[in-house]
Amino acid sequence: MRARARDLGIVFFFVALFLVLSVSTSTFLRKDNLLNILDQSSELLVLTAAITVCIIAGIFDLSVASTATVAAIVTCAGVNAAGWPGGIVAGLGVGAGLGLVNGLAIGFTKVNSFIGTLATSFTFKGLAIVISGGSVVAIHDLDDRKTLSDLFTGRFVGAKGVVFFALAFVLVVGIILARTVFGRHVYAVGGNAEAARLSGVRVMRVQTLCFVLSGLAAGLAGIFYAGRYGSGASNSFADTYAFQAIAAAVVGGTSIFGGAGAVWRGVVGVLILALIGNGFNLLGIDPTYQLAAQGVLIFAAVAGDQYLRGR
Repeated sequence: MRARARDLGIVFFFVALFLVLSVSTSTFLRKDNLLNILDQSSELLVLTAAITVCIIAGIFDLSVASTATVAAIVTCAGVNAAGWPGGIVAGLGVGAGLGLVNGLAIGFTKVNSFIGTLATSFTFKGLAIVISGGSVVAIHDLDDRKTLSDLFTGRFVGAKGVVFFALAFVLVVGIILARTVFGRHVYAVGGNAEAARLSGVRVMRVQTLCFVLSGLAAGLAGIFYAGRYGSGASNSFADTYAFQAIAAAVVGGTSIFGGAGAVWRGVVGVLILALIGNGFNLLGIDPTYQLAAQGVLIFAAVAGDQYLRGR
């Protein structure tokens, strides 16, 4: 009943917001504007999908922005060393690797994941500075740069490649969470880790795999960045990206307390935040009010979740 209430509430709010913007501005429903919303949300979509899985498992990953930054730099360096396929493999590999570092460090030390990944986010940011030497790492070969750009920013039926890659990643993660034994274990661990352990679920392994998935998503986001701009730097991703992904997951109806949620809800949460930002821009409203509106929405989502759990 509680899950159904979340589902209906988030869908109703999204539809209502979409209709309000459709009526209030004539430019909102234009194809270019809607595709632009999806394009600008691509990185956040992949991060939110993975962060949603982490939150359901009862953990947080605040290092995704720093991991994505490292991945963007490594992708560019990898392209310079081994061509664009090597760059993509390097970006995904370093993302998954840093996620594994998070999982093992937190699993063995039992440090709270919120604090632990906040600490590793600083470490990974320092790693990005060391790797890049504090400067921009650009893709030197023009052919490789063009190929990577065409792959992620080239258009197909009007939408950029990053949109299709992001949606494909979200779909795969959603299926894994909803249709596999691992997905069931994620819900079990987030709902009650001790009960899951007594039932034979390897809690540390499940949560470590969630961190690896989060790192992989950050690696993909870093590759998107390298494809868009042909370069990577220590400031490629703002630290607020992690909090935006958590906010989108929570707004979408994923319980901040763990054990409940779905990837599709996180996607709806990303779109809601994107519609708010797009709507404020089209209507010429001061961005300050946009942040205030998002803050109120996030608070309401958490309060509503706590109320439903109490019921």
